[in-house]
Amino acid sequence: MEGINSVTGGVPNKPSSSAAKAPSNNAEVKTQATPDANVEVELSEDIRAAETEALMREAKVQEMRDAIEAGRFPLDAKKIAENFAELERLL
Repeated sequence: MEGINSVTGGVPNKPSSSAAKAPSNNAEVKTQATPDANVEVELSEDIRAAETEALMREAKVQEMRDAIEAGRFPLDAKKIAENFAELERLL
């Protein structure tokens, strides 16, 4: 790595020959094509339903987060402690 980002006398150092070698484990390099802007995708009803459910959950989580921050969400310290104890037993 001595040649990377190093400059000597105004001329960049050449990378070592090991840096330019391809992986020796014959791994394939996969490239991903750039999607065409004009491609249309039709989602199944199951995907649409899951998306709607995810949006509703996100709204519910945000509502709960706001209630906790405002002090309007009831927290049960005993139940929280029991859940932490259960998590510890799983570890």
